[in-house]
Amino acid sequence: MLDDEWDVILIGAGQNNFALGTYLGKAGLKTVICESRLENGGRLASEEITMPGYWHNTLAYFQDNREISPLWKELNWANGHHAEFVSPPVASSLLLADGQSISQHQSIDATVASVLKFSGQDAEAWRATHERYRKLIRQYLIPYYHTCPGRTGVLLQKLDAEAEGKDFKRLWQLTPRQGVDELFENDAVKTLILSQMAIPRGVGLDYPGGGIEVLKMIAGEEKPELARGGSHSIAQVLQRAYVHNGGQIRAVHHVEKILVADGRAVGVRLRDGREWKARLAVVSNSDPYSTLVEMVGEDYLPRTFVERVKDIQLDEFSYFQVHLAVKAPVRYALHEAYDPAVGQAMNVSIGPERPADIEEMWKEIRAGEFPVHLCLHAICPTAFDPLQAPKTKHAASVFVPVPFQLKGKKPEDWIKLKNGFMESVLKAWRRYATNLTDENIEMKVAMDPFYLSGRWPNMRRGSVWVARKTAAQMGSQRPIEQIADYRTPIPGLYQVGVATHPANAVIAGSGYNCWQVLKDDLKL
Repeated sequence: MLDDEWDVILIGAGQNNFALGTYLGKAGLKTVICESRLENGGRLASEEITMPGYWHNTLAYFQDNREISPLWKELNWANGHHAEFVSPPVASSLLLADGQSISQHQSIDATVASVLKFSGQDAEAWRATHERYRKLIRQYLIPYYHTCPGRTGVLLQKLDAEAEGKDFKRLWQLTPRQGVDELFENDAVKTLILSQMAIPRGVGLDYPGGGIEVLKMIAGEEKPELARGGSHSIAQVLQRAYVHNGGQIRAVHHVEKILVADGRAVGVRLRDGREWKARLAVVSNSDPYSTLVEMVGEDYLPRTFVERVKDIQLDEFSYFQVHLAVKAPVRYALHEAYDPAVGQAMNVSIGPERPADIEEMWKEIRAGEFPVHLCLHAICPTAFDPLQAPKTKHAASVFVPVPFQLKGKKPEDWIKLKNGFMESVLKAWRRYATNLTDENIEMKVAMDPFYLSGRWPNMRRGSVWVARKTAAQMGSQRPIEQIADYRTPIPGLYQVGVATHPANAVIAGSGYNCWQVLKDDLKL
């Protein structure tokens, strides 16, 4: 197979291009994925960054909604390509300084029982919210995510006809803080939900449209799972399916330019100067700025459009991470004595006691300061999946929302500051994790926002979600209305990725939706 001419060239070996490429392969097209890095999978990364054999999930660490995903069914990812998952019984626990905790279980009954310890009224409200909206999420919201933005109008009109539909849409458009304030009275219950907004959901307390994340957490029945062997094993499944259907992959092939002739995308130029032709289309999984301003170039695009691309709002925060190789699983002895659910939680939130604490964290982040009001998102996946560490050993991580650039500092100053901040994070974690001693920790490594922005170049300025998840940049406006349907102003050039609808982490939604568009455009 010659490398200089293809039907479709896909830029970036992320989940969306793997999904799209698999559909294109099934349609008989000749495709190639060009990936700048040596490894595939994008944010589906599991890395040995502490010691050999300890696998740390450095971005996405769980998968949800797999059972009702059209991609997993249509592409037979689970059954045909050797995917294995384990489902922790508890999704998340919030630990409080007095030894109490509150947990969201996979079981609605167990969740309500946990909430009941703090508020009978909120326990009833949680169950009522779950019962009222779970059908709407399954029948309308999940299909909405797997529908091109230009075609969602009919679906949303049908939602209006449902008895609870209009109220569901009203809550959807609220901010997360407004949503929890309307639904609940107790601070611990509110904080359990709000502590899950920045990480892993990517929204701030005051983001309009972020109310949908509150509804999903309560009524979504998301069933989060860990991929056995780490998140990168999902990337391997997607890669196997893509290659099985005829797709080609070229690692360490950096696309420097998207070639345009007679106003149409006709191929790419690689960093080494080679030019490859694309007979039908080029699809970029990079961020919109890199795709359109850097790879295409401003000369080929309307000036007003270029300005809109440059005005896309990035995330206000990035991730600071600490990864540990430990001898024994992380334990929270005081909290587990009161509530065994803590020891069964997929993730644990530490730091905030009330919503006001999270509001203070956001003020500090927006001021470019080291957060004093830390919100730690801690995981120990080997408690459920021993394959992610050597036998009898464990891998643990903690994620913290922080500014990409600290006030008065350059982004690269994180290199000098990260180890000091890591010790601050560990000190806060150790107040709760009773066995997180120097003797238990065999190796510790910090990953800072500046490193993330270089490790994953599409995460410009450490923006994990690439485009801020506010109402003005979601749905038919994600990230801007001119490319929300995955088409760009350059015919034959398409944009996918987390910067586009549906903006969720591990569902390959934009790859699936772009396939619907390409199927029409290419008359497949």
